[in-house]
Amino acid sequence: MRCFLLNHLIKIIVLPFLFILNLNAQDELNIQNEEFMPLHTRILWGEKGLIRKMNLAPETRRAELKLRTKMLQNHQKLAMVSLGLLAYQYSLGQQVIDSGFAPKYTSAHRKYSTVTWGLYMTSASLSYFAPPALVYEKRVSSMKIHRWLSYIHFAGMIALPVLGKNISKSGYELSATNLHQDVATVTFVSMILSGLLTILPY
Repeated sequence: MRCFLLNHLIKIIVLPFLFILNLNAQDELNIQNEEFMPLHTRILWGEKGLIRKMNLAPETRRAELKLRTKMLQNHQKLAMVSLGLLAYQYSLGQQVIDSGFAPKYTSAHRKYSTVTWGLYMTSASLSYFAPPALVYEKRVSSMKIHRWLSYIHFAGMIALPVLGKNISKSGYELSATNLHQDVATVTFVSMILSGLLTILPY
């Protein structure tokens, strides 16, 4: 009889209390200041975002945040490898120019550009497709500048293969080479700055 009463009390008092605690915990995981969410995140993960419409989002907000953490950790690792490869590519590109477009350097530059581009785009996808954060702020922060710089180096990485092909199509004209090199410099520098901003405390 005591066992029956104890079980009954647990069902009436304890379980609803745990349910309320769970609801409060979920509320704390809701997106704060959603109006400051980046446009690409809103398009994918907003209330009427593509991922939600296609029923591809995790079932709970907690699961979303776990997925976000995993995606951003992998993004950081791949971004570091991409940056290293881009530095090597930048050096190779200079050797291509200095050697007068020697086949040895041109072939190596073309080969590594495919690997670098693929790794970079994988890293970028992990960041851009990640679920929303807990909090978004209006103020300018290091991570917000990091995101703005990402738009610059993403645009650069889109343009570089096109500009590279344009060099050979133009008969290795100096103007086409200089344009490719200038865009590569902006892309490389913006990636370095973007990486450095991730270690700042604000």
